[in-house]
Amino acid sequence: MTTASTTPMRQAAEWLKYGAVTLAVFLVCWTIVLWFWHKSHEEPGTGELVLSLLVLPLVLLLGIWKTSKMIAASDAATIAAGAKRAATPPIVKAAVENRAPVLAVVAASMRSPHGNSAEELAGAIADNEARADLDRELVDDNGFPVMTARSDDALDEALQEEIAEWLSGQGIAHLHLSEEQWRALILATGVAGELGCRAGELMPEKGTPPMLQLRLLLPHDWQDDVRHAATMWLKHAVSQYGWPVDRIAVPEVPDGALTPTAILAQLIPVPAQPVLFMAIVIACASLIGQESVDRMAANDSLFTSSSQARGQIPGEGAAGLLLTDLVQAEQVGFSNIALLGPFSEKRRASSADETRRNDATVLLELTEQIATAGGVALSQIEMILADTAHRSNRVLELMGLAAPAIPQVDAADDVVRVGLGSGSCSAVPFMTVLALAQHHARERRAPILCVSNEDPHLRAVALVRPMKRDA
Repeated sequence: MTTASTTPMRQAAEWLKYGAVTLAVFLVCWTIVLWFWHKSHEEPGTGELVLSLLVLPLVLLLGIWKTSKMIAASDAATIAAGAKRAATPPIVKAAVENRAPVLAVVAASMRSPHGNSAEELAGAIADNEARADLDRELVDDNGFPVMTARSDDALDEALQEEIAEWLSGQGIAHLHLSEEQWRALILATGVAGELGCRAGELMPEKGTPPMLQLRLLLPHDWQDDVRHAATMWLKHAVSQYGWPVDRIAVPEVPDGALTPTAILAQLIPVPAQPVLFMAIVIACASLIGQESVDRMAANDSLFTSSSQARGQIPGEGAAGLLLTDLVQAEQVGFSNIALLGPFSEKRRASSADETRRNDATVLLELTEQIATAGGVALSQIEMILADTAHRSNRVLELMGLAAPAIPQVDAADDVVRVGLGSGSCSAVPFMTVLALAQHHARERRAPILCVSNEDPHLRAVALVRPMKRDA
């Protein structure tokens, strides 16, 4: 909106300026020539009139125009040289070159409705196939199918029986999990297994392995007993691939009230106390169940033909990251590692669901902050990944960040909305964004901006970058 309204005003001002200069040149030239003819008592001929009153002012205007162009070109060259010097340092080559502490992403894993790896999901998004669709089982209050983002991997009866049997062996035999909770736990198990396998491959050959921190982003509405059982199982799933279970630490306080950004901030190593560490962060959730659909319909938050502006599309999935410090990352090798950070979050003054005004101020502020903290120019960013889904005010807010601040990205190919394919499922879409960003950062060898704006109040941004530039 700003660009559209100010451009005509700027053009009008430019024309007024040029018109004033032209008029002044002609008046000065005519005044001098007439004064000369009056003093010399000469009567000029037709040729002299044309040369003095028309050609002379035009020659002077041409000289002024060329001089201004030369001055502008000189200033532009000076500015460009300064910008080039400022952008000369590589993105990251060692820990000391980072202005803010970062985490090294060793591996990423996901279970999404449109791919079980970053490569699969990126391909589905590129082919415009990562979108929600009418569900084959779930219906709204009127009996019509609802739009959902369903994963075919969330239903595994054999794995469900295995989990139930293991929990029973741990003294948890009568725990009731809803259909949605089972689906989320099954998806999270696949992610935990993949990341646990990668962590097992990185165990030191000698000595005691560092403590592996397991941080879980489980849905906020899960009961404490369900949360406890899910945590125990996922810890067990990780330990099946070689990492000693007694060297896997899970916080005693549930992380249900924490956001992905807050958990990642807790994992940042303290510079004064460098400690080798490994961490696995996993988010999982599912709203694919009639119970969830009915609850959303009762709250008027279900996407239907009459509630498109505010309605959400039920989704499900799981996504996770295997993280370590830069010292250990160097031992793994640069080619498969990306850097995560800086990252920041902030709450809006009002709910995005209750306002019609699309304001990207918070996202712009956070983006400038992390770019400055990370020593990355906004012009270096080649892609924006966001958990944004279908709601128009969220889309316009995202475009309000991209267009003025990062104009080099193509809105069609370089601004990716993961939420279109994942639907609403708690923290999973943003964790999927971070997992997908690792793939694109390594592929493009450039910084990727990760954005979260689906939540009504919370806004978060993060940078994901390759470990170093190609030589």
